[in-house]
Amino acid sequence: MSRFTILTVCTGNVHRSPLAAVLLDRWASWYLPGETASEVVVGSAGTRAPAGAPMGGRASRIARALGGEPDGHRARILTDDMIQGADLVLVASRGHRDEILSRVPSALRRTFTFREAGRTAAALEQVPEASDAERLRRIVAALADGRRIAADPQDDDVIDPQGLGDEAYLRMTAEQVPALADLARVLFGMTPGDLEAYRVAASDPELIARDGAPGLR
Repeated sequence: MSRFTILTVCTGNVHRSPLAAVLLDRWASWYLPGETASEVVVGSAGTRAPAGAPMGGRASRIARALGGEPDGHRARILTDDMIQGADLVLVASRGHRDEILSRVPSALRRTFTFREAGRTAAALEQVPEASDAERLRRIVAALADGRRIAADPQDDDVIDPQGLGDEAYLRMTAEQVPALADLARVLFGMTPGDLEAYRVAASDPELIARDGAPGLR
């Protein structure tokens, strides 16, 4: 069976990249046909990860509120083999993208920041047809062809909330989740209604305190 592998990357692999991974994994299972969903493998890693650490407490609460399941996460250190084996690499910042490309230059057309991928997906006019892993690879190629570079480079980075308060975690969520949802619309077929629900939920100032976000599955 052909597989489509997504790798999400940040620094510590305890906040930004695992949040992205658990959401993308859940969305693949929700929106893709069952046979295709079983071909999608989502993992995460960190450039300087404390190997074996669980997902951070506030990031875990946010993941649950948005429908993800963070309990099984354990931080991993990024390796070149992970990069080489991924069909799509999504990173939290331009610095992470630069590091990945310095290590594996051939990953250029498969590597995007979270926000770059979302911005490009939102502008994609034609989505390749078919419902299998090969279609997903064609979508990644279409994203590479239509790559939308931010006018302001800061628009490509998601804040690292490590050591900061609730406000930083909420900002992290607001910066990365809508972009990932825009990508999921193109990649997995997330519905417009659910896309809007995630946009609203990602900006909810009470998100960390919620057991579940209203309007989400």
